[in-house]
Amino acid sequence: PKPEPAPKPKPAEGNRGGASPKLTERDVPRVIAMLRQCGGIKTVAAEKLNVGRTTLYAFLNEHPEIQEADSEIADELLDVAEGQVVIALRSGDLQTVRWYLELKGKDRGYVRRVEQTGKNGGPVETQARANPKDYTDEELDVLIAAAQRRKAAEAQG
Repeated sequence: PKPEPAPKPKPAEGNRGGASPKLTERDVPRVIAMLRQCGGIKTVAAEKLNVGRTTLYAFLNEHPEIQEADSEIADELLDVAEGQVVIALRSGDLQTVRWYLELKGKDRGYVRRVEQTGKNGGPVETQARANPKDYTDEELDVLIAAAQRRKAAEAQG
């Protein structure tokens, strides 16, 4: 007796496989509502609309009214985020206070000081670029020959 073949996985609900469904003019309000519901996250909205992400992006590009709504959604979320910053500041959240001062209080001297050190906390070592005028003609000939050999090797390999 032959073993039974493994059952095929079921397609996602509403999608029977094959090409993704297309969006039409009638879908504009539904797309805007879904973008609003998903906080402007296009991948999630496309999934809930049962279309591919590229299909949704193409539809957005064809409909300025959806682009405008998407921009409004982004602005609304920014307002919500700014409101949370204000709440955190007023509640004394020191991490947010420090972040805010470093961002908005630079003109008052609130900047993050970053100190760069070299190996084992010592000074940072730098190398000054050599000035070709300081080389002798013989030294320049050696450098030119080395550069030509390197260029020839790169061309071969």
